[in-house]
Amino acid sequence: MISQVGIGAEEVRSRSHASARLLLDLAHAHETTEPERSRILVQQARAVARSENDQPCEAESLYRLASLAHYDGQPGDAFALAVEARDFAMTHDVPLVMAWALNLIGLVHTNSGNHSEALSCCLQALDCYRGTGHRIDEGNMLNTIATIYHELGDTNRAIVNYEAAINANAQLNRPDFDAITWSNVSALRAERGEYEIAIEIGEKALELCRVHAVAFLPEVLAALASAYRGLGNFDKARQLLNGALAILDSSSIAFDDAVRARVELACGQVEIEASCEEQALIHLHHALGLAQVVGAKPTLMAAHSSLAEVYKRLRRFEEAVQHLDLKFEINQLIFNEGTDIRIKTLQVAHEAEESRQQAEILRLRTSELEGLVLGRTTELEQFQLEALERLAILGEFRDTDTGEHTTRVGDMCGEIAELLGQDHAWCQRLRLAARLHDIGKVAIPDSILLKPGPLSPAEFEVMKTHTTVGARILSGSHSPLVQLAQEVALNHHERWDGTGYPRQIGATEVPLSGRICAVADVFDALTSERVYKKAWTVDDAVRYIARAAGTQFDPTVVEAFMRIVHA
Repeated sequence: MISQVGIGAEEVRSRSHASARLLLDLAHAHETTEPERSRILVQQARAVARSENDQPCEAESLYRLASLAHYDGQPGDAFALAVEARDFAMTHDVPLVMAWALNLIGLVHTNSGNHSEALSCCLQALDCYRGTGHRIDEGNMLNTIATIYHELGDTNRAIVNYEAAINANAQLNRPDFDAITWSNVSALRAERGEYEIAIEIGEKALELCRVHAVAFLPEVLAALASAYRGLGNFDKARQLLNGALAILDSSSIAFDDAVRARVELACGQVEIEASCEEQALIHLHHALGLAQVVGAKPTLMAAHSSLAEVYKRLRRFEEAVQHLDLKFEINQLIFNEGTDIRIKTLQVAHEAEESRQQAEILRLRTSELEGLVLGRTTELEQFQLEALERLAILGEFRDTDTGEHTTRVGDMCGEIAELLGQDHAWCQRLRLAARLHDIGKVAIPDSILLKPGPLSPAEFEVMKTHTTVGARILSGSHSPLVQLAQEVALNHHERWDGTGYPRQIGATEVPLSGRICAVADVFDALTSERVYKKAWTVDDAVRYIARAAGTQFDPTVVEAFMRIVHA
């Protein structure tokens, strides 16, 4: 699927000084041909805009830097800069830049596999953009939303949004955007097995592309070739793909190696269907090499998958297994990148809230209200906890019918701690902190978290990361409450016998908070219905906990738990 990244050809001009504006215009002209020069110009524009208090240009400078980082394959930097651009634009009332930044945040999430977050950002971007009075980017934004639905497998909504994009483009006379959108629709129809319709639409996209969007010709040709491949017309598919390769070889346009990699991949897939395995290997290895150079992970995954299929056909099973293993490794890398982006989202929000809290405390102090600071600090800590708890409950809503699991576990942890003779203040803190024990589940894909059957070993390895991810989300806080929550999140799946995860520590090496939460969490999980199991009776769950004392659980904690359930 084709999606434009660099939206915003129509610049923010109101209240702008010529110097920063001209630098941004010049940077935009060099964005795709000389990105490093463009970056320098944008940085200069930002400095000038700041010195002249030109807030629209400063906001746009941040967005342009984010866009350049995205082009350069730096998703972390792109995300952080886009969030900064969004927040700056929101604060200083620059809605157009806010819309662009939200759209870019959505694209970063899309490329990281975080499709639900991507969709939310891009829908917000579209709403914001429609309120600006600008129209030129609306079709492109709708195309991006459609591609996200496409990635999610919701082809009906994808088609509705592709059609909306085409209607928006028609009103603006944007045949270049139309070419891209029609090509995406063609690819979608081919995936649904509607090959005749896909070919009809793809030919229309190709006609528009030859005149209005030459830079996308190789990919449009490759998409159309896939439709012909589906019909078994391999000669026509090869003709189109050879045309795409010829354009890549002879064109004055400097095509990215990622484009050539995708075309070579399409060539290999045609040869697989045509049972020409040796030719398939040539194209697929070309695709693999190019994708490795540019770090195009989705293309790498697809190439390894296709190579595994070819080697299996050739009965070269060892090589087939090697490519399947490499495919899995790349899939894990994509998952980790997606998790990093989700965590960065949470950290940015958390840092902003912490800054707000510190500013409020400073205001109280400078107003000679020191006597209120302690109470206000406690109130702000509670506010911070509630924000994090809402995030934890969000993860639980995906896993259970309600978010009450977090509260029940927290309350039981507090009760057990009291019976163990712990300080009352610590017990109350644990009661609240333990509600965040599963906060890391927000980073676990739905396909694993909501799987109705047993997890595969690979899937279970991903599930286990919710402990370390949760600890990372909660790390860096000065709040004793959040620090305790971090400790619980990391340790609540450790076992007394040392065979738990993530660190495989045992006995009193596991912090008491983790040992207590381990019992409370398992008991509540056993007595709750999940997508993959029925609820146990309380008696059965209690017997399980009792039998696991000394192996899975701390015997002292189990003893306190028994006093609660038998009270």
